[in-house]
Amino acid sequence: MGKIAFFVLAASFLATPSLAQTCLHPTANEAADQVARRRAALAAARTVNNVQYNRPGAKDKVFLRHEELASAPFAPKSPGAPIVLTPDQDIVPGWRLNLETYAGGYWFSITDTTDPCKFTYISNHSGVIYTAEPLR
Repeated sequence: MGKIAFFVLAASFLATPSLAQTCLHPTANEAADQVARRRAALAAARTVNNVQYNRPGAKDKVFLRHEELASAPFAPKSPGAPIVLTPDQDIVPGWRLNLETYAGGYWFSITDTTDPCKFTYISNHSGVIYTAEPLR
């Protein structure tokens, strides 16, 4: 999947109506518990990038699929770890990871499933992490 397709997909995913909704992040009135949740999701995004780049094969641009993340050498291993890399589970409470790999790269999103506006972190094999939210 090319860069343009990635951004089209991300934009269409995030283009949901939000006029009558109260967004949780980032707002001037963001509650302290929501700030902590958002920071935990950002740490999870950094962890996904770190796991992808600190594994054998990364220099050859061979990246892990979501099913392979939890067993990667640099993945968090302790039971009850704050970051869960298993598919179909929240990566951190209330946040869902969607990871796609392709020849020579990967991209992922981590979306707040409790936020009516679906605030999201997005990154790819460049390692840069972006925030995404619907237009208001």
